[in-house]
Amino acid sequence: MKTILCYGDSNTWGNVPRSDARYPKSVRWPGALQELLGEGYEVISEGLCGRTFVALDPKRPHRTGITHLRALLESAAPLDLVIVMLGTNDVKSTYSLSSEDIASHLEETIGLIQSDELDMEETPKILVICPPSVITPSDGKIDPRMERASEKFESLPGLFKRVAEKMGCEFLNAGDHISSSAIDGYHLDEAAHLALAKAVRNRIANLSI
Repeated sequence: MKTILCYGDSNTWGNVPRSDARYPKSVRWPGALQELLGEGYEVISEGLCGRTFVALDPKRPHRTGITHLRALLESAAPLDLVIVMLGTNDVKSTYSLSSEDIASHLEETIGLIQSDELDMEETPKILVICPPSVITPSDGKIDPRMERASEKFESLPGLFKRVAEKMGCEFLNAGDHISSSAIDGYHLDEAAHLALAKAVRNRIANLSI
């Protein structure tokens, strides 16, 4: 059995747009991916609302992804593939990060996954997914923290792809397949979860894992 770890934020956790509710496991893209891949795979979902790559929210330090990543990787080992989909929270004005800063944090995260210091027999393959861009909701009420997020997303896919290629990782631009929900502008609706799962399944079919 091949084991895949999906490492992400609220869109991996399954946050219903503009609510505190969570989609059922079968609707969330990691759960849908499990159904699409079948019994030969174990898909582990590790999503946390508000998670960033490296940026620190002093009020919620547990959301700084890299501080807990090693434990998550070693707990799930052995791993054949790690799917990383973060960045949506990093564009918030809370952190004052540029697109280049966020790409640098992605590189730091990949470096940890590939580190020889991890207690893992083999280094897993990595699939980097750039999240879909933040959009203005249909009611025009965008989260104040996201007011300039779409500007950062203009360059983020290209930067993420460059980092992925540099680090020997696979890359998928989610924005080529899905859009953020018009309800709140940055979470995924049910159709987007399924479409993303299908896009990831197709990419995995071309990987030798």
